[in-house]
Amino acid sequence: MASSNLTMVRGSSACALEQREISASAPGERICRILRAGVCGTDLQIMRRVRSDAAAVLGHEGLAAVSTGSGTRPVIFNPVDPSVQDRVLGHSYDGIFRQLFLHDQDGPGLVDADAGLVADLAPLVEPLGAVLYGWELLSRVTRTDTVAVWGSGTTAVLAALVGELRGCQMHLVHPREERLRYLSERDLLGSTILRHRPEGLPEVSAAFLCLPREAAPGALTEALDVLAPDGVIDLFGGFGPGDRHTGLPGVDLGAVRRANVCGHPVDGAVTWTRTLAGRKVGLTGHRGTTRRHLEAAQRLLRRSPATFTPLITHVLSLAAAAEVIPAVASGAAVPVGARERVKMVIDPLLPGRAYRPVDPVTKISDLDLT
Repeated sequence: MASSNLTMVRGSSACALEQREISASAPGERICRILRAGVCGTDLQIMRRVRSDAAAVLGHEGLAAVSTGSGTRPVIFNPVDPSVQDRVLGHSYDGIFRQLFLHDQDGPGLVDADAGLVADLAPLVEPLGAVLYGWELLSRVTRTDTVAVWGSGTTAVLAALVGELRGCQMHLVHPREERLRYLSERDLLGSTILRHRPEGLPEVSAAFLCLPREAAPGALTEALDVLAPDGVIDLFGGFGPGDRHTGLPGVDLGAVRRANVCGHPVDGAVTWTRTLAGRKVGLTGHRGTTRRHLEAAQRLLRRSPATFTPLITHVLSLAAAAEVIPAVASGAAVPVGARERVKMVIDPLLPGRAYRPVDPVTKISDLDLT
């Protein structure tokens, strides 16, 4: 039997809500009921056509209830296909900004969700898992006592938070002072030093670049200026195949990121090169993450919910998200609730054009999964 499925579909400059019937008829097909979905920076980049991804339905960070032979269980999506890294949920094929998602044998990986996790924090599992992967790659090959992060979105804040938990001296660099003031007022970070320009940064042994493609090259220039000899930069985002930088002759930055995909190779790949000034530096990055990183992310979120709850700045219905996402992608302030944002979450159970504050109490076990 086909089920009604309210779906947010992107157009050239706007999003529309459509009712799309869905049914599981072929062997291996299962209907997943979307319980929460996170709005990622890459969703906004796709919306504003900075990226050429084909998906008409965005969304890859999420919590769902999936029916199995023994009942219904909550799951987290692992969006990148480890065997074909360009096959990504919500990028190369339609994602989860909808009420129901049809999962088949070619669909994304599913990882059991921790029933004790706060439900509104579930969309942080995938980006936090990716951040833990990045920290693992860096810590294998360099000191991480003093680390700088370029960016101010979800992954940048998560990278800084994880660094604080690891006892590192963290610096976060972002050019817009109003943005840094918002992060400070929201009390998102503890010991991290916020800087709106790199002047005064000490020499750092490692750095994360958590930025969109428009901003990443300039940040890489700044990171190279303060990186210690034999230091390593994680190209967390912002670079695609064939992208290069004048300070790193002969290096394909997109290929650096693609050298690690979903935990392979197990030891992690690092590209060692020399800058134009002759200093030896390391570059790493990755695509996707792994089951063990997603499980570790859930443990961390469950252990320290108060640390991570302030990252959720808006919880939107599908109808509200259809209005908010194009506006934010175009550079406007968030039109509902707080004007600044960190992580926006879609709750498909909310009616109409509703939005609400983050719920720090309701756990996945409290949700109706049927």
